[in-house]
Amino acid sequence: MGLATELREYRLGLASPLVTAHGLVSRRDGVLFSISDGVHCGWGEAAPMPGWSSETLADCRRVLESAASRLAGLEGVDDPRFAAVLKDLEARPHARAALAGAALDLAAQNEAVGLSSLLGSRFSAGRPGSSPGSVPVHGLVSHSEPAAVASAAAGLALRGMSAVKLKVAAADPATDLARVAAARGAVGDDIELRLDANGGWDVDTAVAALHRMADYNVAFCEEPASGIDGIAAVGAAAAVPVAVDESAVSVDDVATALRSGTISVVVLKPQALGGPDLAMAAAALVEDSGAHAVVTTMVDSAVGVAHAAHLAAAALPEQVHGLATSSLLAADTAARLEVRGGRIHLPEPPGLGVAPSIGTGRVTAPRDGLR
Repeated sequence: MGLATELREYRLGLASPLVTAHGLVSRRDGVLFSISDGVHCGWGEAAPMPGWSSETLADCRRVLESAASRLAGLEGVDDPRFAAVLKDLEARPHARAALAGAALDLAAQNEAVGLSSLLGSRFSAGRPGSSPGSVPVHGLVSHSEPAAVASAAAGLALRGMSAVKLKVAAADPATDLARVAAARGAVGDDIELRLDANGGWDVDTAVAALHRMADYNVAFCEEPASGIDGIAAVGAAAAVPVAVDESAVSVDDVATALRSGTISVVVLKPQALGGPDLAMAAAALVEDSGAHAVVTTMVDSAVGVAHAAHLAAAALPEQVHGLATSSLLAADTAARLEVRGGRIHLPEPPGLGVAPSIGTGRVTAPRDGLR
């Protein structure tokens, strides 16, 4: 009978705008992609973020529609021709992530195992196939005023978060310093404080700002400047460890960042890297180098968050990850993974354990939701 596919678009508003160095993020648009073999159905997601991603949503939709036509003649995702379709999408990481994610979900269901166990057994040499049922997560704060930052950070600590990430570089450095001080004062000394500048500083500004912020025991700062070379330059001079995030959009980019010797943390986003399989390869590079990695989302819908959570459980079960992002959305495409006691809990096997909650086919939706 061959493989069957489906593509669904979604538009989801945020509960409140997210303040970043690139401006406000008020909604997320994306597509969900499924592959069915007539018994099971696997799901993946493509949700490029304007200002961050090289692809557009229209690009993803067009590429996935073309891929779907090529899958129609295949009997399963283990057909060698499926690998050729994936290879042809290497320059389209978001679209590839949706296709690879759906295929891996389908494969895990057919093997009656959780996706994290499948990822561990297939892509992590020497790591057992089983994985934990939950991983620790950090909370995110982007409020503009120090008092609001303190209140939000304290609330995350009360929810059991062992780390808090604060968005910086959208305000002047003096205001950011006050916000960092407020966050540290609110959570005490035992909770890790992470920063994310989204490439909003130049190298000199980043070095100066991080020297002042180092007094507040900052664990690391993501994307203190734009581009791998800029981040590496900050890492060579700053008093705070630095991380690469959106500047690394391929496994080769991750390798380049690690070779710098001054970037000590790599943030892994399965969508940005081209899917869970390639993200596992990137995680292995980080582990071999002695650096650290953190898995995060791009404020994905529930499907994308679940893929990232399975990756984290398979590759980096003890690290604190940036996966508690579903609460940023006012609505969602599926039932969300539960965040409890500072940990995100994976669904029971088999597969991804998450699927869209609206019926089959393209549907007419209100302003927010599947369509």
